[in-house]
Amino acid sequence: MGKVEIRRLDLQFHPSRDMSDESEINETILEERKGIKWNATVFIALFHLSAVAALFMFSWRALLVSIVLWWISASLGVGMGFHRLLTHRAYKTPKLVEYFLTLCGTLTLEGGPIYWVVTHRIHHAHTDAPGDPHTPRDGGWWAHVGWILWGTGQQYDSSVVARYAPDMVKDSFHLWLNRLYWVPLVFLGLGLLAFGGWPYLMWGTFFRVTFNLHATWLVNSATHMWGRRRFATRDDSRNNWWVALLTFGEGWHNNHHAHPTSARHGLKWYEIDFNWWGIRLMQFMGLARRIKRVRFDRTSTAWQLVTGRVKSQRSYEGVD
Repeated sequence: MGKVEIRRLDLQFHPSRDMSDESEINETILEERKGIKWNATVFIALFHLSAVAALFMFSWRALLVSIVLWWISASLGVGMGFHRLLTHRAYKTPKLVEYFLTLCGTLTLEGGPIYWVVTHRIHHAHTDAPGDPHTPRDGGWWAHVGWILWGTGQQYDSSVVARYAPDMVKDSFHLWLNRLYWVPLVFLGLGLLAFGGWPYLMWGTFFRVTFNLHATWLVNSATHMWGRRRFATRDDSRNNWWVALLTFGEGWHNNHHAHPTSARHGLKWYEIDFNWWGIRLMQFMGLARRIKRVRFDRTSTAWQLVTGRVKSQRSYEGVD
């Protein structure tokens, strides 16, 4: 797995706005790194305390509910929805399916879908370089959670949002949900409390959200510090198997940075990628189409991006 198979890669996201605004936007992002974010700090502290309290209310049924909700929110919502669909447009779905996956993603409490997309597109445009919101080159703790506590914390000026998510701001549903992303979790919590009492609420909400926040943050930190590199990308991305298990396949991060618009991250049979399998299942159900994926071309001895049955340009030459 450590073998380098491609030497040159173009990893940057290419939005439609003029790149001459890039330096000004970078200054805006860096300016937002000043000062502790008390709202985020208090929220994270309370959820961690509640997650510890959940350990004293354990029940097997509550744990099972938590696991099911973890899959719905983290795999369907974040991995398949926020990341591979909304951010990278690695496949297409009917709008109702897109909205459903987005709603699932809000149950992780990782912020509004538009801000989530903006953060990740900025990360790809400036990976492990000045402007990256959460590079471990600024410290492992910073990459894991520090950037939320006293960094951008997925709160951006309107010019940054317009620059990095022009497709998202045109959708009234995403605009509404970006402002009220916490509402679905509130209704879920009330439902859990009504049907299962405090154990369901504590495990299905507080423990699950806290656990998954760290799993997601490990993609930002651990997969840029530990693991193997298949591709010689210009960043520090790594393939990390245990992060992949915690995130339903998001830990194959070097593969992802080499081919960011591919819906498939686990490129070998042993690289478990539940999110990819979920997308394939949606395809069989007629809910996903125009799926971009990477496969090895033995003739050209290079990994290539293909869409459907038609081969596309090589992903290291830049796509989209």
